[in-house]
Amino acid sequence: MDVFRLGLFLLITVAGVSAELQPLNAAVLRGSEARFNCSRTLTSSVMTWTVNGVLVVTITEASGVLNPTERFSVTNFTTPGNYKWEFTIRNVQRNDTEVGCQLTNEGIQRATLSVQERGSVEIVGGNQTKAEGAQADFQCRAVGWFPEPSMSWSVNGAEQSCNRSSVTEGSVFNSSCTLTVTAIRNSSVQCLVTIPALLTPESNTAFLTVNKITKRDQTVLIAITVAFSAAALLFLIIYGIVFFCLRRKKKSGYQEEIKRAQVQAQNRTPASQNVRGRDNRGYITDGHDGHTTDGVWFTNFNRPQNLDEFFEEGPRKHRHMTLV
Repeated sequence: MDVFRLGLFLLITVAGVSAELQPLNAAVLRGSEARFNCSRTLTSSVMTWTVNGVLVVTITEASGVLNPTERFSVTNFTTPGNYKWEFTIRNVQRNDTEVGCQLTNEGIQRATLSVQERGSVEIVGGNQTKAEGAQADFQCRAVGWFPEPSMSWSVNGAEQSCNRSSVTEGSVFNSSCTLTVTAIRNSSVQCLVTIPALLTPESNTAFLTVNKITKRDQTVLIAITVAFSAAALLFLIIYGIVFFCLRRKKKSGYQEEIKRAQVQAQNRTPASQNVRGRDNRGYITDGHDGHTTDGVWFTNFNRPQNLDEFFEEGPRKHRHMTLV
């Protein structure tokens, strides 16, 4: 039983003094700084720092910091009851992928370092002007990023997702996505690109200007259309009235001409002269008075087929034989 208690005490004591490395995963931009903290409750005689398995800094109680460089350095943040050092890597490179901290008689603690690259953000074509209701396409390009970036759009502050397409060029990614907007009102269109190493996304902004047809313009257009239509209708009405009057006048003149011709015909052959042979001035007797057995007369009126024939050809003579 005493042996068990002693083993448990040693296990708790070792766990209490083991080193703690923070953070275990770090993402930084290439060329920037990366910082790691290694600490424990008890003072250690020796602390070592490695990068990709290579020893770069050593700290001892007797000699202090050994072999510091401009790129690799440490800072002491030790307080009573907390033995703590901060390790700094300046101008980090893509091949700086692992950081290790080891204390005397303990295993090494390792952290992963992700060195990322920030590229450029561009909205192809920039600002656009569209008629109201038209479609506007905005294309965003993210060039020279690592790892493959996340991309999104913001229209007047409202975030919208987009379908991203990417290609690799060497060790970086070139990505793009397109946004389609209906031109309803003037808008601010922003492309957002980010990677884990960035605290805030990189962005580029373009503006959509909408040309609207104002109510005043519509009123003028309607007024012009109505005025033109009214003028055309008035012209058609006047033309119809004039045409109708001319046609009616022509028809009335023709009827009056017929009546006049009939009156003239009646005047030439009076109905009161109903004497035998005298109702036709072309009548010729056979030479016997009172007992005419036959006679010949000329008819000076033959009903024409039309008035023109009547006036142009004049009276026609016809010979008839009459037996009494």
